[in-house]
Amino acid sequence: MHYSDLDLSAQLGLLMLVVVLSTGFLMRTLVFFRLEIAGRRPLYPDSWNVAQCRALERFRLLIGLGLIPLWGVYLLIAPSMSANWSFGYLGEVISLIAMLSVSYAWAVLLAARNWKRFDALPRSFLLIIAFLVLWWGTAFSAIGWMLAEASTPPRVHMFSGVYAQRDMPRLIQTT
Repeated sequence: MHYSDLDLSAQLGLLMLVVVLSTGFLMRTLVFFRLEIAGRRPLYPDSWNVAQCRALERFRLLIGLGLIPLWGVYLLIAPSMSANWSFGYLGEVISLIAMLSVSYAWAVLLAARNWKRFDALPRSFLLIIAFLVLWWGTAFSAIGWMLAEASTPPRVHMFSGVYAQRDMPRLIQTT
């Protein structure tokens, strides 16, 4: 990650952020698999019915399935990011941090086991689903936009050297 405008401490900070997010994602994933193997089911609020619980589980699965093509696109365009962006390698690291952040957030969503505390909110299922849809929609849209910008080649600005001349209106002379 060589970027001439960043000092060594900023580069180390970005590198540490990548390491922390990667470690957090792996740890949350291991916690999820450990709880699934142990057979511990999530505790849903008493006010939720079975269909609402299944809807949340399907939504979590849908997010995971949405991450697969997002990672695929990222891995496809990652080699050309530093050449296409004016940020150079910094853009590549920022997009990696964004991808790791949404992956970590998905692992946190999967590993959540106690949903009962949301029962205190009125209409908690609708609030939780609305929040999750808004948050994940914003996250996927922002990362999709960032990846689309990173995949477009840089614009070449050409100046031809020909300038148009504008005629000035003549003033009427009265004598």
